[in-house]
Amino acid sequence: MHAFVIAGTHSGVGKTTVAVCIAAALKKRGYKVQPYKVGPDFIDPSHYSFCDWAVNLDAFMMGEDGVRRSFSKWMENKDVGIVEGVMGLFDGYKLSEFASTAHVAKILNLPVILVIDVKGMSLSTLALFEGYKNFDDKLNVVGVVFNGGTAFHEKLKRVFENKGYNVFGILPRIGDLEIKSRHLGLHLSMESRKDWKVFAEVGENYFEIDKILEVSKIKNAFKTEYTKSKIEAKNKKIGIPFDEAFAFYYKDNLEILANFGDLIFFSPLKGEMVDCDAYYIGGGYPELYNLNKFSRFIRKEALSEKPIYAECGGMMLLARKIEIEGKTKKMAGVLDVDIVFTKKLQALGYVNGEVIFKNPFFAGIFKGHEFHYSYALPDEDVRFAFKVDGKGIKDGYDGAIVYNTLAGYSHIHFYSAQLRKFV
Repeated sequence: MHAFVIAGTHSGVGKTTVAVCIAAALKKRGYKVQPYKVGPDFIDPSHYSFCDWAVNLDAFMMGEDGVRRSFSKWMENKDVGIVEGVMGLFDGYKLSEFASTAHVAKILNLPVILVIDVKGMSLSTLALFEGYKNFDDKLNVVGVVFNGGTAFHEKLKRVFENKGYNVFGILPRIGDLEIKSRHLGLHLSMESRKDWKVFAEVGENYFEIDKILEVSKIKNAFKTEYTKSKIEAKNKKIGIPFDEAFAFYYKDNLEILANFGDLIFFSPLKGEMVDCDAYYIGGGYPELYNLNKFSRFIRKEALSEKPIYAECGGMMLLARKIEIEGKTKKMAGVLDVDIVFTKKLQALGYVNGEVIFKNPFFAGIFKGHEFHYSYALPDEDVRFAFKVDGKGIKDGYDGAIVYNTLAGYSHIHFYSAQLRKFV
C-alpha cells in the first residue's frame, strides 16, 4: 500500500493539477487510487471523479480519530492514497497549525511532497524548500515538484539532487490542464469536462511516478471500528439532487446517511424529479441555473411535511427569491427568507454550532463551515434551530425551520453531529 500528501507553499500553487496528474497516471497503470482532500473544500474533490470522488479529511470538523477512521475506511481495497493539501502546508485554524495539511500528514504519518511555483525563482527555490522541510522536524517532507518549470529548472533539479533532495517532477505551463475559477473556487469537474487520459499522459511524461511510489510505501496501522448497517429505515428513500447545480456533499456524510435509507441521486437540471421519503439538498450554484421545475417540486414536498435538510445553496433554493446582479430569481418559497448576492465575500471559516430548537435531523452540538458571497434577509418570525459562532442566516442564528424542513448556511460534517432518525 502507498500513500502520500501533495502540499503547497501557498494557495494557487498548483496542488490540484499535480495531484490529479499523478492520480491519473497511476490509474492508467492499473492502480486503484483513493484521493483525499484536506479541509472543507467541496470543489477540488470532484476533479478526481475519474478514479473516485475525493474524501475530505478535516481535523477541525472530524477530530484526529475521525481523520484516521475515514482514511482507513476508504483505503480498504485500494492501492494508493493521494492526499491533496489545503492552502499552504502549515496554514491552519486561527494562525495555528491545527487542521492544516501538516497536521493531517502527521495524524496519518504520511510523507509530504511539496509543490512550489518556481516562476521568477532560481536558487531561492532551494531556500524556500529547506525552510518548509526544516520548519517541523516531526513532518516528513520527502521532496518537491517544480510547477511552472522551464528547461532552466533541469539545472536547478541537479542542485537539489546534489544536496540529497528528491525532485519528483518539473511541470511546465500546459494550457490543456487549466481549470477555470469562479467566486467559490475552481469549476466542478462535470463543468470543465477534462479528459483524465490527458492528465495521465502529463503525469507519465513529467513526474517520476516510480520514485513517488518508492518513497510512499506505508503500513496501514489504523483499525478503527466503524459500522455500516441500516437502522430503523428499511425501504426508506432519501433523495439527493446531484449535478452542476448541487454537488457540495462530503463523501463521509453520504456514507453515514446511507444508514438511514437508500440514497437516490437525481439531476434537477436534466428534469429528474424523484418521489422520496426525505431529501438532502447540498450546496452548489442555484443562482446560475433555471431550477423552476425543481423549485415547484420541492415546495410541494415541503408542504407535504416530508423531511428536507438543505445546506447553503440548498437553503437558497428553498428561499423566496435570490437577488443577483440587479436581477431577481424566484425560488421555492418554502422559507420566509430572501437571498442577496454580493461581489464581496460574506462568510468564510469554521463554525461551532449548537442545536437550540427541536428538529427532525440533529441534536446536541456540531462542527461545520461557512463559505458564501451572499447574505440572507429573514422575516422577523423565522424560527432557528441552530446557534453558531459564525454568521449563520442572522446574527449567529442558523438553520431556519418550517414544516419538517431545516435549512441554513452551515455545512455540517456528520462525524461531528448527533443525527436523529432523519427519515
